Amino acid sequence: MANIDTDYLNSLVTRFKAYKRPNDTQRLIIALGELQERSDDDNKKLSILIRAEKKADELAKARAATSRIMNAEKTAARKLETRKKVIWGAALKTAAKNDAQIAQMMRKLYNEGYVSDKDKDAVRDDYEAIQASHTN
Repeated sequence: MANIDTDYLNSLVTRFKAYKRPNDTQRLIIALGELQERSDDDNKKLSILIRAEKKADELAKARAATSRIMNAEKTAARKLETRKKVIWGAALKTAAKNDAQIAQMMRKLYNEGYVSDKDKDAVRDDYEAIQASHTN
């Protein structure tokens, strides 16, 4: 006689009954799981189906874990790239206070489309300060 994990079977039956269109395997699990008296052959089939569902659940969990790892890596890379941009931007801004050539380059970046129109408001005060400090 096949060994059936009845708690897991009950959870599968409940889950699959909630599906709008369960597939053939899921319908068979529902049908066999709801039988009050199952034959040895029914239990063997059900045991195989349950093992397959457990493996499918493990696969889904492994894929989700892999996805979380990949997303964490991508997020870390994006954060590093953002940090680099902030550091370089701060260095340019600091250097522009003392170096007219760098100030000129920053004015060029601002005026020639390297700073988007929607972002110009955010840096306008800095731009004006650079303008004022080097137009003496």
